Amino acid sequence: MGMCWPTTDARGGSLYAALSLLASAPVPAQGPVEPAAAIERWLASEHTSESLMTATVEAVCDAPDGLKVLGKKLQALQVTPGEPRSKGLRSLMPKVALEHLRRTYKSGMTYAGQYGGLASLEPWIGPFLFGLLLDTPEWYPLTFRVRLVPAIRDLQQQLPDAARVAGITRLVEDEREATDLRRALAAALWQWGRPRHAVEFIRELQLATTEGDGEDRVNATLLLADYFNLLREYRRAAAAHRAAQALARGAGVELLPVAWYSAACVHALNGDQERGLEALRRCAEMHASPHLDKSRRLERKLFEQDPEIASLRADPSFGELLELAFGERDDEDGEGGR
Repeated sequence: MGMCWPTTDARGGSLYAALSLLASAPVPAQGPVEPAAAIERWLASEHTSESLMTATVEAVCDAPDGLKVLGKKLQALQVTPGEPRSKGLRSLMPKVALEHLRRTYKSGMTYAGQYGGLASLEPWIGPFLFGLLLDTPEWYPLTFRVRLVPAIRDLQQQLPDAARVAGITRLVEDEREATDLRRALAAALWQWGRPRHAVEFIRELQLATTEGDGEDRVNATLLLADYFNLLREYRRAAAAHRAAQALARGAGVELLPVAWYSAACVHALNGDQERGLEALRRCAEMHASPHLDKSRRLERKLFEQDPEIASLRADPSFGELLELAFGERDDEDGEGGR
């Protein structure tokens, strides 16, 4: 049975408002704090200090094992739910979860299993995320609901209970809802063995690939590839990328670097090293141009850290592609390049 988490902090403010203070609340300068020590300091307090909460959330989210440490503390709630410490843990868990979601979303990377670390916060995190999605409180922006879906998919491997499935289905079928949310939730239902809604979206996207001029058809085919990727149907995504590339050649349309990078990802996930490296090379060559608009450039960390192209990084030619795209690493913060 899920625990009911408070939607207000100790001073009556909303969790979302309190979370927005994380970046601005004054915290004394200090070195890295171990998450266990930070949590204990918070639990020993009166749970009213915004700056202390900020420091605690930062310490947990900064540490590689921070979620696991917090998860072990949360397990004590089942044994001693009436202790004063429980109040502090109940106020801490949602803010840590929201900050982890924010950081992961801002990372610029998207891949299956990306939110697996949140499993350390079960059995509380699942009901919390489903609550934000299906019974959205006023303090949580409706436009942020789509960000919850990848985490729910990573944590909820099996078909949820009937009430949650019904709630998700209502959102998917509500045409007043944003298309990105509806498609993301349809992908979740697809993952859980309920493909009907995703199939309808696939048909819509396939129809769009036959309409308009060459550029319209290329863009529609790339959207189809992206949706197959969202469904984790990587072979179909790769086929759609090849179709988009052929259409682009025939129509004289230049693909953006992100299109080549996305193609490299799905080819790598399919084990097609040759096509993956070729797509990554095309992306790198575009990056090498000094005339490429800054808004169309990718971040170096995608090449260096994205798990989806891990097999491509193992190839001897990867270093050459990285240098071609970003130049030599020569500045203090390691972001060298042009």
